[in-house]
Amino acid sequence: MKYILSIILFFLLAGSLSAQNEQDQVIFKAMQDEMQRSKEQLMLPGMQKPYYLSYTLGRTHQFEVVGALGGVTNFYESPWSAVGGVQMFLGDYDHNNDINYVCASVQAGMPEQADYDVIRRNFWLGSDAMYKWSLQAGAMKDAYLKANPKTAEETAVKDQQKVDAVTRIEEPKNAYTIDRAKLENIVEELSAIFKDYKDIYDSSVAITGQEMEVYKSTTDGVVLKEPLRYASLVASAYVMTEDGVRIDDAYSVLVARPDDLPSLDELKKGVKAFADNLIKLKNAPAITEYYAGPVLLEDGACSSVFISNFLKRGALFAYRKPDTDRAQPMKTLDARLGMKIVDNRVSIKNYSSLDKYNGVSLLGAYNIDAEGIVPAKEMTLVENGIFKSMLNGCTPTLYAPQSTGSSRFLLSSSNGMFSTAPGTIHIEVEKGTKPEKMKSALIKAAKEEGLKYAYIVRSLAGKASRIYRVDLDGKETQVRFGDVSGLTLINLKRMLNISSKENVSNYILNGQLLSSLIYPSSILVENIEINKSDVKKDKEQVLTFPLQR
Repeated sequence: MKYILSIILFFLLAGSLSAQNEQDQVIFKAMQDEMQRSKEQLMLPGMQKPYYLSYTLGRTHQFEVVGALGGVTNFYESPWSAVGGVQMFLGDYDHNNDINYVCASVQAGMPEQADYDVIRRNFWLGSDAMYKWSLQAGAMKDAYLKANPKTAEETAVKDQQKVDAVTRIEEPKNAYTIDRAKLENIVEELSAIFKDYKDIYDSSVAITGQEMEVYKSTTDGVVLKEPLRYASLVASAYVMTEDGVRIDDAYSVLVARPDDLPSLDELKKGVKAFADNLIKLKNAPAITEYYAGPVLLEDGACSSVFISNFLKRGALFAYRKPDTDRAQPMKTLDARLGMKIVDNRVSIKNYSSLDKYNGVSLLGAYNIDAEGIVPAKEMTLVENGIFKSMLNGCTPTLYAPQSTGSSRFLLSSSNGMFSTAPGTIHIEVEKGTKPEKMKSALIKAAKEEGLKYAYIVRSLAGKASRIYRVDLDGKETQVRFGDVSGLTLINLKRMLNISSKENVSNYILNGQLLSSLIYPSSILVENIEINKSDVKKDKEQVLTFPLQR
């Protein structure tokens, strides 16, 4: 009877995956069969059975091409590898054993090629380990809540949101091609540019990338397959100032596939500009005196400020306080819902499936989240400065009781772990200032405060920050070694000016999540402090750099 039931389940699943290849069907069938067994039989005497199981399997393929001074120093392309993950909850949706309210899972090794028996065996091992851990976590959570009872309002919040059954098989639209000869040529051409810069050390150009397929099946009836892919080009190097301080910097480009990299000519312009700016930074005078006043933040510096204030855990993302003494609770913006948190001209929206904006492809686009929720295409988080709502997954919180479909698979973990994250965040501005008038507004603000000069900051990167002192006649002088402080929400509640021009960029949030950002190209903020940095000198090199011989 069980054999017949297994065959029926297989054909029901295979019917929904009829367009899929044999590998996909083997993976999903192994997941379904082992999950059914665990759901029926996984229980120790006198202990709870799991009410929720989630199996994931991630297949990953990576590459790397590295070059220096016109030659390729390394090429690596990995075979496809696979890792599984098991997530499990005991109890029920109202109260379960989830103690930290993050995606806790046990990793399970998986075969390179889809093998039904091996996949089942390894999910069996992972389920056994996760069940025993879940029992311990549940006992710890119950003990903590007994000693630290919640309020009636907090108790009413469920521990997990139930998800409707859904099957969604996503396939990449275009092939992910690793053309070794083409990539090596790009690395050779770009790294050779540094031959003309004898004062730049340890230069290198690297193109790396990853192609991933994540399979997921849950006892809630969620069946997913989602592709994750990116390719990144990074040129890095350092210079030494005359007084012996090392300055490291990098230039990077992030796209979905190697074929999406800009043209070689465009990349050469970018790398040459990076090298020229590094030399200018090396020779720039150091900041020697304290400054407090208006600062114009442009481009990379502007995006850094928005990311650090809005796109961190506990800001626009819902956060559930762990039920344990072992985790440190974090400060959140929960209590500010309905209040002003940023300038009235600013609204912040989250787009999920939007894949292009102003001609730029958005890597943050997705159609269904890692827990099987289809997100709204557009969601307003901040409206005219007022904090309206937060992004959340299926862990309810007091201020965000429902999922917004914002659980995203992590690039850094092929076993299917996920975290709350945006798709594309749009920092919208109403009645912005024309970009060509922003510098004039900075000088005007400096004059009104009786200052002799002001500052423009174009990137925030420690010792490699690009900072420019602006005289009242408009002349700019690049300076270095400045600590910029005061770039917090308090100072963003009232900005002097905000550019009407928008920039679009793709990035990997926290090094784990593909995201995109649409933001004003510049903002003028008052009451910013810039101090001279306390930099340490590096030891002199024993041997002379070859380009200087």
